[in-house]
Amino acid sequence: MPPALTPALLFLVQAILLIAGPFLLWRLCGVKHVAPMVVIQILFGIALGPSGLGHLAPGLWGALFAPASLAPLSGLALLAVVFFAFLTGLHLDVDELRGRGRGFVAVSLSSMLVPTLLGGALGLWIAGAFPGMAGPKAEPWLFAAGFGICVGVTALPVLGAILREMGLLEERVGRLALGYAAVNDALLWVLITAVLAWAAGGTEGLGGVAAVAVLGFAYLALTELVARPLLSRLLDRVAPDGRVGDTAVVVTCTALLASAAVTELIGLHYILGAFVAGTVVPRRLAAAVLDRLEHFATLVLLPFFFTLTGLKVDLDLAASAQWWVFALATVTTLVGKTLGTAIPARLTGESWRDSWRLGALMPCKGLMEVIVLTILLEAGVLSGACFSAMVLMAVTATALTQPMTVLVGRVARVRVA
Repeated sequence: MPPALTPALLFLVQAILLIAGPFLLWRLCGVKHVAPMVVIQILFGIALGPSGLGHLAPGLWGALFAPASLAPLSGLALLAVVFFAFLTGLHLDVDELRGRGRGFVAVSLSSMLVPTLLGGALGLWIAGAFPGMAGPKAEPWLFAAGFGICVGVTALPVLGAILREMGLLEERVGRLALGYAAVNDALLWVLITAVLAWAAGGTEGLGGVAAVAVLGFAYLALTELVARPLLSRLLDRVAPDGRVGDTAVVVTCTALLASAAVTELIGLHYILGAFVAGTVVPRRLAAAVLDRLEHFATLVLLPFFFTLTGLKVDLDLAASAQWWVFALATVTTLVGKTLGTAIPARLTGESWRDSWRLGALMPCKGLMEVIVLTILLEAGVLSGACFSAMVLMAVTATALTQPMTVLVGRVARVRVA
């Protein structure tokens, strides 16, 4: 590293590139109406990672983005995820989901379980056809279970970003999609916990799965019965006129971080806790809180997470196995998530147009997919090659979410007309 490039200067150069680079590409290169900004951020990170800049200019890459130099950015990436999950929860009105009964539950479960089962079957085949895709600790059935979960994931915070960019957060379809994704995420962490227990082996690990499930339900009950009214009273005192001042911001952020810490402690991951914290903020203050926090979190903090994700990807262009896994996983995700959502949605009373739009929204990956992939990589369930292929799948599925939703909406409108 050149002597002039001090740690502080290196951090500032990295921050400028990570924040401004993807945004300028998104706004100035004509892709704003084609792909969500999160896709550009991940692709930008891949271009700056070992597969791109590391291959073309290894000296420059080593000075700017070698793994050891990225440690200071990790805390910002974690904070970005926490705040964005919270903001996504703010957009969801839980009262609107109450009373939907069996139909809502059926679609939520189907949208996760159908693609997960299809992905598990594909994973079992991949384990035999491409043994290098399985991690060092994974036998075929364990790899298949982990792979199936990766196919079944819907990225709640990224879906929120796409809905915001498409202007669907204020529509019923957008709020339903967020509700389905929230149920998906809750089920996701139960499944991930089970896979990790399987990887660890023994009945004690399986007992831990039951313990996490019980603690999760207890957490949700306490949130609804205790945290919601307590937070409402506190905010009534510090923001009686509906304006969110400094004290209200501190109270809100403290509740957010505490909720994230609790779910991380009980094994359900901090993202779920951050999202739940957003849903318990009084609706009369939701818009004001969004106004104070949303732009900074999405434009300044969030790029650190998505671009850092891309920097971890190492694609081997000559490895046909990676590309087969990428292609098969992408097709299975799109088909499984779309049909697993649209068909039961129609059967429960939604119009064909809304059913297909819901189906087109649910394949959205990104944030949650990358977190799941990272967990399974570290647990030895996935190999590094499979991790890279599946990140590319997540980028592709996320990039297709917006155009697919627009397309099916237009086609359905024409047929109805």
